[in-house]
Amino acid sequence: MMDMIENPLEELYRHCNAGDSKRKFSNRIEFPRMIDVELTNTCNFRCLMCPTGNLSQRRPAGFMEPSMFYRILEQAAPRKTPIRFIRWGEPLLHPDVLEFIQACTDVGIITHLNTNGSKLDEPMMRALIEVGLSSIKFSFQGVDRKSFEEMRNFDFYNDLVDRMRLFNQLRGDGTSPFLQLSTTITYETKEMIEDFKQEVSEFVDQLSIGRTVLDFINLDEVRLRSDEIEMLKSLKEMESVAKIHPECPEVYDKLSIDWNGLVTACCMDSDNLMVVGDAKTEPLEKIWVSEALEEYRRVLADLRHDDLPLCSNCYDYLSLSGEDLQSV
Repeated sequence: MMDMIENPLEELYRHCNAGDSKRKFSNRIEFPRMIDVELTNTCNFRCLMCPTGNLSQRRPAGFMEPSMFYRILEQAAPRKTPIRFIRWGEPLLHPDVLEFIQACTDVGIITHLNTNGSKLDEPMMRALIEVGLSSIKFSFQGVDRKSFEEMRNFDFYNDLVDRMRLFNQLRGDGTSPFLQLSTTITYETKEMIEDFKQEVSEFVDQLSIGRTVLDFINLDEVRLRSDEIEMLKSLKEMESVAKIHPECPEVYDKLSIDWNGLVTACCMDSDNLMVVGDAKTEPLEKIWVSEALEEYRRVLADLRHDDLPLCSNCYDYLSLSGEDLQSV
C-alpha cells in the first residue's frame, strides 16, 4: 500500500527541505509555499508530551472565527498556496472544518489535516472524502498499544488502527485523501518497529517514524496528576533522540497562524514566543517579508539555534538532515 499513491504535498515538501539555510536565506521567496492554520488550540486528549495535553500551554484557548479563516483563504487563493490544518489542537473539534475544506477545494487549494482520530467516525470520514480533503495524517505515538498509551495517556491504539483501516476502505480506489501515519518512539526496539510497519502498511500510503523530543518539557510547568508526572519523568529518562539541530525549513517556506490570527515563525511555538505579525490586521505578504521574520531567518541561516529559546531544543527527530540519523 505504501508509496503506491502519490502524496499531493510531496513536491512541496521536497522544496521545503532542499538546500542549505544560507541559500534559502539569500533566495527568499515572495510568499510562503504553504500556510499552517490552527483551527483551535484545544484538544480532547491529554498527551503527556504536548503542551495542550499536559496543560502547560499558557496562551488563551479558542476557535478560529470564520472571518479569520476566509481572510487567510482570500490571500492564499490567487497563489493556490496549500493550507494545512494542524498545530496545537484537534482540528476536527472545529464546527466549521468541513466547510473550510470545501471552500479550499472550490478554489483549487490543496488541503491537509492532522488528527488524533478520535472524531473520525464513518460519517466524518465520508464527509472528508466528499469535501475533497487532499491529505490526512494520523498522529500516533509509539508502535504498539502499551507505548501509545504511555505517551498519549489514553488507551486508543486499537481503535485508531481500526479507524485508519476503515478510512482506507471507504476511500476505495480513489487517491484522495492521501493517508499518512506519523509516530515517534523513545525506547522501542527495531523488532517492535518492524512489527508495527507490517501491521499498518496495508492501509496507509506513507509512514513516518522519528524519535520523541521531550527535552523542551519543564516538569514544573505541567499540570498533571502525580502518576502522570512519574510516567513523564520515566519517558524523559528514556528519550533517545539524537540532539542535532536541523537546518530549519520553517522560516523560509511556511507561515503558522494561531486560532486568533497571530502569526508565529515556528511550528513549535505553543505560547507565542516568536510572533512576527497579526493576520487580523496585516496582509500575509507583508508579514512574510517583515523585519521580525527576517531576523529569525538570519539567526537560523547561521545555525545559531541556541540563541533562540524555542530553537535550542529543536532536534532533527525525523532524519531530515542525515540518512538514518535516528536509526529507525
